Amino acid sequence: MGGTGGATSGTGGTASGTGDTASGTGGTASGTDGAADGNAGDSGGSGAGSTTLSGTLGALGAVKPIVSTLWISNSGETLVYMSSATLTCDQLMVSRWLGAATTGSQVVEVVIKGAPKLADYPVPPGEVNFAQGGKSSAYETTATSGKIHFTSADAQVLEGSVMATYGADSISGTFHGVFCANGQGY
Repeated sequence: MGGTGGATSGTGGTASGTGDTASGTGGTASGTDGAADGNAGDSGGSGAGSTTLSGTLGALGAVKPIVSTLWISNSGETLVYMSSATLTCDQLMVSRWLGAATTGSQVVEVVIKGAPKLADYPVPPGEVNFAQGGKSSAYETTATSGKIHFTSADAQVLEGSVMATYGADSISGTFHGVFCANGQGY
């Protein structure tokens, strides 16, 4: 339970170490995770470290800066949640949490079967979905093609990159997620 927060500065990149702040810059459709308590397994952690996405999420528009990235293991799947609004482990422990997420926020969900391995996962069968906070997951949009790649995976931190296409729109970028024990899918 719990994890390392990582301290980073600059744009993109990979976070490491045990710290509790992240700072950096992002372009119009990118950003970095904000400050967190660095311990997503405890009350309120939102996963510090660097996550940078760019592209367009359909009707939700250009990707907003990501401020929280958490990952869970649930029902034989590994799921990574990247959110443009603060998302805590406590929130993820509640079934159907997406409806209670910040209204209008963007939530990107990465899904693979099984435990994460340092490998490439094609989409499909892997999934890269997105949905708007404050709505049901029934409104999610699923990528028609793409790739998920994990570069680092341990019991607490999961890092990698993602590319996904949604018709004429697409996203790409890197992520650094902190484990959330007992988290639920959105």
